[in-house]
Amino acid sequence: MLKKKLISSVVLPIAVMLPALFPLGEATAQKQEKRMRPISLLKARCVNSGIGSTRMEKRNVSIGKAVYNSKFYLGPGYRSAALTCNIKPDGDRAQNVFQTLNLGFGMRDNNVNSPSVQVQLYLDGRPTETVTIGPTRMANVSVDVNNVSNIAIEATCSSSTQYCSRVYFYDADLLRNNPTTVTYLHFSNE
Repeated sequence: MLKKKLISSVVLPIAVMLPALFPLGEATAQKQEKRMRPISLLKARCVNSGIGSTRMEKRNVSIGKAVYNSKFYLGPGYRSAALTCNIKPDGDRAQNVFQTLNLGFGMRDNNVNSPSVQVQLYLDGRPTETVTIGPTRMANVSVDVNNVSNIAIEATCSSSTQYCSRVYFYDADLLRNNPTTVTYLHFSNE
């Protein structure tokens, strides 16, 4: 009898507590997942740093016969346009928060007569990636920004006599550093 009473005194509180733990586990997983979501480069401190036009504007554009939701564009015109962003606003002493920058960009389908545009990426003033695109073409670039404070994206027209159309950026996301392995918990009531 004493054994039965002891077992029920341990099992009953555990049975009552288990359902209460499930939402806690799900909330923890959701919180960790939220921390791992990409952050838009445009949430950093950004400035127009070129001669041409730069505009943060959400717009649906057709590139390569597919629709993309552009977040901003660089319009080089006859010269160049650039955007420079500080992703470590507290200076060099700040902790490295971001690991990767993902860029996706292209020129619209309806700009078929435009000369090509050279898109150059600079990390802390040093050129890193260069991609040349033309109308109806797109590119995706991913770079490590772990020890980077400033990112500049420059679009330069390949012709000095013809007007170059805008380059639309549909992806400009920073991925956070992941110093420790994140474990996602999933609880099932089955």
